[in-house]
Amino acid sequence: MYRLAAVFVAVCALALTGCAQDFDKGPAGKVTDKIKDGKKFYLVVDPAKAGDETKFRVSKYDYHDCNRGSKYPKCIDD
Repeated sequence: MYRLAAVFVAVCALALTGCAQDFDKGPAGKVTDKIKDGKKFYLVVDPAKAGDETKFRVSKYDYHDCNRGSKYPKCIDD
């Protein structure tokens, strides 16, 4: 019985850690576009408002939290 419980706890722990998405943060700036490519989500940010846009991958939660025109990374912190 204890062995079965230990296996169950280990499987649950692996399932929870496997779902976390940890991507590097992009540059701070204004979100100019959002791109969804299958199950991959991207934000396009213009850090200096000079047309030098940067595209980077984010989690689906960050993708949904940040709208066009919002300030990144403030939109994911709110």
